[in-house]
Amino acid sequence: MYLLEAQMRMRTACVAALLALLAIRPIPAQENSPPDLTGTWRWVNHEDERDRNPGAFPGDYRGLPLNDAARFRADTYDEEINSTSSLLQCRPRTPGYQPKGLDPMRIDKVTDPLTRQFIAYRISYEKTPGERVIWVDGRPSPSQYALHSWDGFSSGKFRGDTLEITTTHIKESYVRRNGVATSFRATVIEQMSLEEPYLEVTFTVIDPDYLTEPLVRSATYMRAPTLQLPPYPCQPEDNQAGEKYRVPNYLPGENPYLTESAFKYKVPEEASRGGADTLYPEWRAKGVTLTPPAAQSTIRPTYTDESTRIAERADAQPRRAPAYDKVEAVHVNGNVFLIAGAGANIVASAGGDGVVMVDSGATAATEKVLAAVRAITQSLRPAEPPDAASPFGNQYLVEHAFSEPAIRLIINTSSNADHVGGNANVRKSPLFRLLGYRDPTLSLQVLAHANVQSRMVDAKAPDMLVPTDTYLSDRYTLYRFFNNQAVQLFHFPKAVTDGDSIVWFRRADVIAAGDIYNSDLYPPIDVDKGGSIDGEIEALDKLIEMSVTEFMAQGGTLIIPRRGWISDAADVGYYRDMLMVIRDRIKSMADKNMTLAQVKAAKPTMDFDPEYGREPGVTSRFVEAVYRSLKEKK
Repeated sequence: MYLLEAQMRMRTACVAALLALLAIRPIPAQENSPPDLTGTWRWVNHEDERDRNPGAFPGDYRGLPLNDAARFRADTYDEEINSTSSLLQCRPRTPGYQPKGLDPMRIDKVTDPLTRQFIAYRISYEKTPGERVIWVDGRPSPSQYALHSWDGFSSGKFRGDTLEITTTHIKESYVRRNGVATSFRATVIEQMSLEEPYLEVTFTVIDPDYLTEPLVRSATYMRAPTLQLPPYPCQPEDNQAGEKYRVPNYLPGENPYLTESAFKYKVPEEASRGGADTLYPEWRAKGVTLTPPAAQSTIRPTYTDESTRIAERADAQPRRAPAYDKVEAVHVNGNVFLIAGAGANIVASAGGDGVVMVDSGATAATEKVLAAVRAITQSLRPAEPPDAASPFGNQYLVEHAFSEPAIRLIINTSSNADHVGGNANVRKSPLFRLLGYRDPTLSLQVLAHANVQSRMVDAKAPDMLVPTDTYLSDRYTLYRFFNNQAVQLFHFPKAVTDGDSIVWFRRADVIAAGDIYNSDLYPPIDVDKGGSIDGEIEALDKLIEMSVTEFMAQGGTLIIPRRGWISDAADVGYYRDMLMVIRDRIKSMADKNMTLAQVKAAKPTMDFDPEYGREPGVTSRFVEAVYRSLKEKK
């Protein structure tokens, strides 16, 4: 009897346990999850064959809502530049063009190892520098001063079953391979929709510089589960070995191929020139009345839309006092930081030896600059504790007790006010503490090229603004490592002025370029102070020569401009090539004895003004400086 009761109790307990387990319904791991886009995909070539395979003809801008600035730039484009420039030979496609390429791709998921939640997609294309990352965990975009790349920064969000991707921080590139450019301000929005076995991709380019409307295109991929992406070790070749670097380009009105496509396909010239109006059905009524060109010929297009008046509109803006309410510190590499928004960009190396500052910004921004210096030094990772018992009563408090930072040295790259304006205030600050000497005159305090000091003395600048120490050679190395790295200065005597320096932090591989390079502004060449267009281009050549890219023309040596975002050799290469194109145009005009007024009226910078000419007076001063330096050179 006792045994029977025990068996009954055991059965009851088992049944109860089973019922309890059945009552607990586990949450499915992928419940309500979006479609899985992972896998290997082959691009389906079923439309736009000419555009997607051999590439569009010169002058064929059909289907593109481009403006006249973009048209002018494409009209003067020579595709030979892609072989002569080692920085362009391995240039990957950006998201604004990649789906138009022929590349198969592989999509993988990234999950958080702790929560197992899906946080990103990684996409590899056959001809790309690495894996593109699309974050889907809601992380914010990086600073406006962050490095631009070919892939940009992409964040995604599922809207229903469609993945919508927004990409910013993209390098300058193209939307068609015949020279129709996209600027570094472009944004790309993609929609990926899975319709097994197809993946439909719609991608939209929004470019305030070169497009009047969003450019919407599409591509189709098909699953290819057995496809394996090959390695792509692209190695650029120097096709101008032993020759002086040149940028192939057509002078305005001299490209003989602009009507090639219209003549071959019997398309009216106005249609082949593109523009938003030609995309709408209403334009067809006008198009059928137009006559295609009877023969291929050289044309001299006219450019008249709003994009051709960027510089004039900038000059018409009321002059506003500069505001320094958005000073921001951004990590660059190693122990080197960028302090932006305080006038000219400031570069700071911070570490155990203190802080070395390259330039001091504008006078009115000093307090915010010093606050940024404090923030930088307090964000540094504490030293690792020794592999032994703590020598202190409280190791944590010792490691996290931050003293005021010690600014040991200011290096000035130029005599311009937004470089040296903060010298006096920083030197008067309790943060400015020199290295060891009781007599401050025996320590380096403010270092610059001798020409910077002499020009400031001649201009009767206040003593506390003037550099206390100078160098005269082409290259100057600080007498000791600072923060575990060598710091070198290089002098470029004929660039923006005769006193320009760049500063190279060797271990971090970061170069502060001073006035020589601006990521979104023409260089402020001052002919009266020894600057010239040829000297500026030579300085940029040297800057590129000093730099090494990580892979496929991006990353590696990081370059800080006077104004704008963290850059690399590819960005500087674009900038140099732009200056060489403009120099060639103005030289051609000067050789024809055109006056400065005539040169300005011809707008030789019109196609680059949307990117570099949006500040009052910048374009006019730049054109005059180029013209004068070329005329006075003779």
